[in-house]
This record gives sequence, structure tokens and C-alpha cells, in this order.
Amino acid sequence: MASIDRCRDPYGALSDSRKALLEQLLEAPDQCLWERARGLIIRAVPIVTLENAVRSVRNSRDAGQVPDSFTLYRAVRYAVDYDTSGVLSGHGGICR
Repeated sequence: MASIDRCRDPYGALSDSRKALLEQLLEAPDQCLWERARGLIIRAVPIVTLENAVRSVRNSRDAGQVPDSFTLYRAVRYAVDYDTSGVLSGHGGICR
């Protein structure tokens, strides 16, 4: 998935194992995978974890639940589309 390929941690592109974990979670979200993946840094500057990105795109009434595939996809997409120039990105962005 292109959005996962654009994810970065402070050391650069995500490792193959981290990408595989994200892809597994997107395909079939479950509690175990969510617990393993929620702390992954998917945006290096500013630092955004998967959990932070999910919180930014979902309703507060869904807090505490494992996010569905669509919510996870939106979270990853918005995190990687973040515009660091201070102007809102035309593609979305974690601060919208």
C-alpha cells in the first residue's frame, strides 16, 4: 500500500516487519495486532504514532475500541499527508 510505504520513523522508512504488521492490521484488525502496532511511529516530524493518528480521525465515542480498517487507513493517510510548512495540506493532514 502506497500510504504505508510513505510512513517514516525517526530512522527513515519503516522496516519490512513493521510494514507487514501495519498491513496485517489493515486487513484484519484485532485487539492483539492493535496492541502491537498502536505505538508505531508512522510520521517522524512531527512524531505521530498510529494511535495518535487514529485519535485524530475517529469519533471520541469510539475510544477504547480497536479501530476498523477504514479508520486505520484514514489515520495512516492523514499522518503521511501532513504538511510541515504550516499550511493545511490539500490532501488532509493530521492537524485537520
